Amino acid sequence: MAVSLIEAIVEDEMAASKFADAAWKIEATRSRRDAEATRWLARHHPVKALENRGRLAALGKETGWHLPDVSKPSQ
Repeated sequence: MAVSLIEAIVEDEMAASKFADAAWKIEATRSRRDAEATRWLARHHPVKALENRGRLAALGKETGWHLPDVSKPSQ
């Protein structure tokens, strides 16, 4: 289960980045409306990733293991 959550987090983060890039290109070449819909997707995927990060943390707490916090540089 933890592996599938980690995979989902990575996929959502990558999708968010791709949709954000696509929104810029769409707005430059097509309609603003299409670009806004693509931006919505770019905002939606990080939210899903955060939800799955919460699920992963809860699973870790429940099972007694935790992942190191790699979001902060070590000193």
